[in-house]
Amino acid sequence: MASPSPSTERRVAGDEDTTGGVRVADELEMSDGAEHGVGSFEGEGSAGMESDEYDFQEDEIEHDHHVEADVDNGDAVELEDSLDGAGGMSDNYAEDEFYAVDSVESIGWIDFLNLSEDDIFRFNFADVDIAFELYQQYAKHHGFGARRSRSEKRGEVRIRQEFVCHRQGYRSPKFYSMPNRQKRPRAETRYGCPARMLLRMDDESGRWHVAYFSDAHNHHVLELRFSSILPGHRRMSEADIEQMNDMRKGGIGVSRIHGFMASLAGGYHNVPYTTRDMHNVNAKQRREGGLDAESCLRYLRECKTNDPALYYKKVVDGEGVLQHLFWCDGTSQIDYQVFGDVVAFDATYKKNVYLSPLVVFSGVNHHNQTVVFAAALVADEKEETYVWLLQQLQTSMKGKTPVSIITDGDRQMKSAIEQVFPEAYHRLCAWHLLRNATSNIGKPKFTRMFRDCMFGDYEVRTFQRKWFEMVEKFGVADKRWVQDMYERRHSWATAHIRGKFFTGFRTTSRCEGLHAVISRYVKSRYNYTEFLRHFHRCLMFVRAKEVEADFECAKGDPVMTTNLKQLERSAAENYTRAIFYLFVPILDRACAMRVVDSEDNGSYFIHTVSRYGTPGKDWRVVATSDTREVRCTCMRMECFRVPCKHIIAVLVLNNVHEIPRSLILPRWTKDAKLVAVQSMGVIWDSVQLTQHWCLMDWYRKVCKIACHNTEKFQFARDIVMLMLKHFENEDAGNTRFPPEGPPTEDGRASTRNPPKRNTKGNGVHGGKKTQRCRLCREVGHNRTTCPDRPTMESSSAVADDMDSMDTDMVLYDNLSGDMYATAEISSFQCSDSDTQAGFANNNFAGTNTSGPVMSLAD
Repeated sequence: MASPSPSTERRVAGDEDTTGGVRVADELEMSDGAEHGVGSFEGEGSAGMESDEYDFQEDEIEHDHHVEADVDNGDAVELEDSLDGAGGMSDNYAEDEFYAVDSVESIGWIDFLNLSEDDIFRFNFADVDIAFELYQQYAKHHGFGARRSRSEKRGEVRIRQEFVCHRQGYRSPKFYSMPNRQKRPRAETRYGCPARMLLRMDDESGRWHVAYFSDAHNHHVLELRFSSILPGHRRMSEADIEQMNDMRKGGIGVSRIHGFMASLAGGYHNVPYTTRDMHNVNAKQRREGGLDAESCLRYLRECKTNDPALYYKKVVDGEGVLQHLFWCDGTSQIDYQVFGDVVAFDATYKKNVYLSPLVVFSGVNHHNQTVVFAAALVADEKEETYVWLLQQLQTSMKGKTPVSIITDGDRQMKSAIEQVFPEAYHRLCAWHLLRNATSNIGKPKFTRMFRDCMFGDYEVRTFQRKWFEMVEKFGVADKRWVQDMYERRHSWATAHIRGKFFTGFRTTSRCEGLHAVISRYVKSRYNYTEFLRHFHRCLMFVRAKEVEADFECAKGDPVMTTNLKQLERSAAENYTRAIFYLFVPILDRACAMRVVDSEDNGSYFIHTVSRYGTPGKDWRVVATSDTREVRCTCMRMECFRVPCKHIIAVLVLNNVHEIPRSLILPRWTKDAKLVAVQSMGVIWDSVQLTQHWCLMDWYRKVCKIACHNTEKFQFARDIVMLMLKHFENEDAGNTRFPPEGPPTEDGRASTRNPPKRNTKGNGVHGGKKTQRCRLCREVGHNRTTCPDRPTMESSSAVADDMDSMDTDMVLYDNLSGDMYATAEISSFQCSDSDTQAGFANNNFAGTNTSGPVMSLAD
């Protein structure tokens, strides 16, 4: 450990001994130096990092009465008297230009380890900030920290400034006797150290000169390898801050950024800041950004300049607090026009510091991938909130309404859907229903039978019979949940949903999967602005997957593997690769189907199809003579818009080599989005992206060559800096918003931030949410200690199996569809009026699915 260096007590040159031998150091002793506590090291004027809302600061905050305070009374007299003889400083040192420091960059040549006391007094500075930077570097090389202390002003002009050691002053006594202390007291760092440097501004030249310097410490100074860790020496340069911001925009965390900076600098010991300092810089930038809600809206306005089709809408309360925010961009609108016939939406939480529920509207694209239509941050999950959201969805999507909607069964969602989209068919999530069956009944066998009733491809009468048999067997007729499920059977039973188009959706697992993807990009500590930026990154990732799927469809042709190669080749030419691979197994199974009977009714035929070797199970396929329009009693064509194996058998019977266009749904084809893009007038402009990557590629080559040669590096640096200044000067005149801040909409005041909540998002009062067992939903224990665990685990496993249920059309043909022979066929459109009349008069409609509700007695 280095020992304290002796004090340097020296008079200013040219000062005669007119004070009777009293040294300048004696007269400059501050009378109140030991009486006043000193502020925290990160205080005003310090080079340390500012604190933020992160819980980084200790509970002991030291106060400082010296920072930027005008010296008055006795101190002012002492300073004036002791420095009266220092008026000739500019005359003595003006000729020595070697010690004139005019910029921070010129400090770099100084050898602080070998700097003598005489050299300290010979320095003169153009500004007090430059002088403080020199004292900071001196302190860093000698094992202590520096901070600004008292100053003296003449009017509004500062004429004297004092720099002190970071251990000057004493901690306030109140911090030693704090009641209800929650944290361990912070280590003692103040010892009243007398080391300091005093500067005075010369009136004639306006330069700052050293009037007093003392390097006498009453404590041990740190080793050189530790001094850089002192708070006063930890700082981030503007270049480091800019690089950190760019990396954070890419979703890289602060810890990883710090590690990257260390690898560039050759080790962590060469990085002059810590992750805490980086967090503090981020917090400072957020505070300087103003209101988060207004900054969020400003970001959306900026996005709208690049994407004129972007739509967003906000709702604020009477006090101007942001309540709801809905948005969707132009690409989402195109996706909705093509794939918006089936929409799923759900709410998730803990994606922002306000705990506002995030509602995402999603669907399935032509590659069988999840696609995002719109998103919203809302203050609550009330019925009127969902009504407003659905109205905004309809408005932003040019009035188009979805055909089918799937939710998790929330009653507020259901009521809102009935009000805004009364024609849409609403389906409940099967996974949530099975979980509710487990928690409400608690009998594994009941859950299995309930699942059979849910997914069994029965006629309506068969479904009702099986339902009442199940209810009587387990004696649950008086259960309110059972009664409610039967009343809502049209929203979950396959017997009632057959013929409705859901693209294979049976659960909201795609929504849950989308929330998992979003969680990779957004964190709970993000505010609204950061959330929107990173949510946009998530959308870019999702859309990049669609581009990759488009490339897979374009780079080659799939290998034909079935016996029906002509129909298989027709499917490969029209369908996307994902849908084609779902259709191939249907072609394989169609080889086992036989047309056992055909009835000619003039302009249409009724074919009876049976599986080879399985008599007694028949399906009826109705087709026109030219097979342009085909319907089947299995109704899987209506459910998935892909020809079923029975229709394929009829096509083979008629020697059809290509799938009729009437059986190919445009949303499943490779060119699904072309018509929508042309009709909406949107041009896919990739010029900006191409230019960006070209510049990146060229500059990477320049960096690779120039970094190995100093002359090449300096030449490339000068050219780049010249271009940068030129572009910045040009852009300075094209600011998007005036200097006083972003404009407000409709002349109203700025939108205020919502309060930060401690609840899940739908609670008004604070406090923790009641924890319940995941099996029996009771309070007081968890899943591990649940007394009903042995009897309920097997039932819970049934519900867990539903996670893999949305393999969509791969599974639809493996269900118990062979258990019925007839079903209602939807209206059949024919070009010939006689043919249409024949369909209406033919006794082919089957059983009516909207009959009266049967009682238990029936």
